[in-house]
Amino acid sequence: MKKWWKYMQLIRRILYITFIIIIVARFYRDFGNLMLFLSLFLFAAANDTLRFKGKIKTDMIYYISVATSIIIGGILQYFVDGYLEVYLYVVMFEIPWIIDKRAVKALYALNVFVLLFVSYYGFFADLGSVLERIGVLKAIREYSMAVVFKLLMVSFFSVSIFSYVALLRERNKVLELNKEIEELTITRERNRIAQDIHDNLGHSLVALSMNLDVVRNILDEDKKKAGKLLDKCQLLVRESMNSLRKAVYTLKEEDLSKGLTASLKELIDNINDSSSINITSHIDEKVEELPFEKRSIIYATIKESLTNSIKHSKCSEINITLKVKDGIQLSVKDNGIGCSSFIKGNGLKGIEERVHKANGCIHYNTEEGRGFEVLVTLPCDEGKK
Repeated sequence: MKKWWKYMQLIRRILYITFIIIIVARFYRDFGNLMLFLSLFLFAAANDTLRFKGKIKTDMIYYISVATSIIIGGILQYFVDGYLEVYLYVVMFEIPWIIDKRAVKALYALNVFVLLFVSYYGFFADLGSVLERIGVLKAIREYSMAVVFKLLMVSFFSVSIFSYVALLRERNKVLELNKEIEELTITRERNRIAQDIHDNLGHSLVALSMNLDVVRNILDEDKKKAGKLLDKCQLLVRESMNSLRKAVYTLKEEDLSKGLTASLKELIDNINDSSSINITSHIDEKVEELPFEKRSIIYATIKESLTNSIKHSKCSEINITLKVKDGIQLSVKDNGIGCSSFIKGNGLKGIEERVHKANGCIHYNTEEGRGFEVLVTLPCDEGKK
């Protein structure tokens, strides 16, 4: 959208320069009219610029500004001609963006009236001489066709612009709805994690407390049984730590409020600053358009892959490539020692589970001495924002 807006502004500037050239070409021998119409157009251009840059704060002044541009456009079209009616179409482009429907109707009617009135005022003013010169039938044939063509041209332009604005507003509504859904999804996931912590960690801590109470009571009487209970307590502590670590990891990986690209950059910069490993990345800017679930999977996969490479690969370089086209393609490859076989830890198993739930695939490419690569493919059409 921003790119098209820049193109539109560029075309507008080119048109303004063209209008100035037309005015100068028409009146370069008539200094008085040249200064009059050139000043009039420059005033209209300055008036337009104030609107485009958001300098006009109140609605009523904005409507007056648009109406002023329409009237000046009509004056220039009548006295200068030379395709200056195009300026009225430039002003007409703004009208559908106005929220107040009454203002839209009034300004649009004014714009169309000026277009038609100025175009055919000369004909109707000299109707008598025209009929005398070319005859009634020929006048009807020629000028009726011209009026019909003008109406069709105005109608086509108007329908196109109003349809485009309507579609864009609907798209914005969908984007806002997707954002609300994303926020609800994050809240629901955090609540689920909080409930898991409460259920799993809470249960483990209660069991641990009970076992420690028993150990304290039987420590002097039955050291063997107390030892077994202490082993059980140690197991409960490890399980609780793993459960807490997973919950914290999940909470951290889903904190993508600053955007996936910015979060990945921060992650990579932290590793580059604190280690001798050089991480390079090529991230497609389209990733920010993906649904939250897909961005979360991508972030978690990259983070886990980097962790594995740093811990086990003895690498000096890691390259991350993320492309979004017909689907999502992610590659995290290091130049480490590689391996002929490997055991998947909880981190990789968790990533595989999330990728498969999203109807994606995950593969590993590795050989001894040839590094380790994680390849993930995900669909991106479903739920795309």
